[in-house]
Amino acid sequence: MTDPELTVIVPTRERPGLLRETVDSIVASARAASDELGATVRVLVVDDASPTDSTREAVAAMTAAAAAAGPAVSVDYARVEVHDGRKDPGAAIALGVSLAASRYLTIFGDDDIMLAEHITLHLRNMRHGADVSAASYFITDGELNRQYAKRRRAAHLGDLLIGRIDVNDGAFVRTELIQAVELDPALLAQMLYPVWATLLIDGRKFVYSRTPSFLYRRHDANISNLNKDAEDAALRTSLQEKYQALASEKLGAVPEPRKVDWARHKREWRYSKKGYVRWRMAATELAVKRNPVVRKAFRMPPLPPKDLPPKES
Repeated sequence: MTDPELTVIVPTRERPGLLRETVDSIVASARAASDELGATVRVLVVDDASPTDSTREAVAAMTAAAAAAGPAVSVDYARVEVHDGRKDPGAAIALGVSLAASRYLTIFGDDDIMLAEHITLHLRNMRHGADVSAASYFITDGELNRQYAKRRRAAHLGDLLIGRIDVNDGAFVRTELIQAVELDPALLAQMLYPVWATLLIDGRKFVYSRTPSFLYRRHDANISNLNKDAEDAALRTSLQEKYQALASEKLGAVPEPRKVDWARHKREWRYSKKGYVRWRMAATELAVKRNPVVRKAFRMPPLPPKDLPPKES
């Protein structure tokens, strides 16, 4: 295959069973995009220094199967030789991005499932002039039973700078734009935050789809669960402060975040019965926690008064 139009980077480490299922779904979506748009797609599996050859062997079988099915889709293997000891596959992502020679790329989790329309939908957005195309998705359990839809809205710099992120790591992006930003694996789960912040500050065109087009699997082995700790929170705060200062310098001011549309959130939860029940439970729990009688019974500290005097700077 000559240089493909799209590279799908799949970072992984010693999870060949999940990986096979994921790559099969990506190849199916790529075949659909090839049939409809004439797209050429490279699936690049980047092994984050797995301790055995199971990943290499699994990819070799998938490479042969893809080649036998036709030239529009290829499956390739790359490897980080020495593991950096981090819990996030940042080194594998950085290697994959550096190896991409396509016009567009996207990063896809090795435990998620791509729906058939995913590549077609976002590749069409990119062809129409987008710099970034963010995807909506279904949250599922470990057995891929759909729980509820997580629908994107337009990315907004003011929101991003206070931690509301409406562009997911798996967004499609122009390759030269992401390669121009230094990817630091030490940022763990926040490694792509500088990419989105830089592109929003530069005024790049972000688009999104409200149609869920992949399955985000939640299970005990989720890497994202491992990153929700004090170190991640500190990294997030540090990056927000850094890019708030950069936005102020380049734009003259830090954009205000959008107001939260609670009515919209409520409507979206209603799309799924389970999701709506979860929303009602969360709302009830919040109401109970605000009840002074309950707080006293469970020896919780009283809530602060609503009208606090402003803090002195």
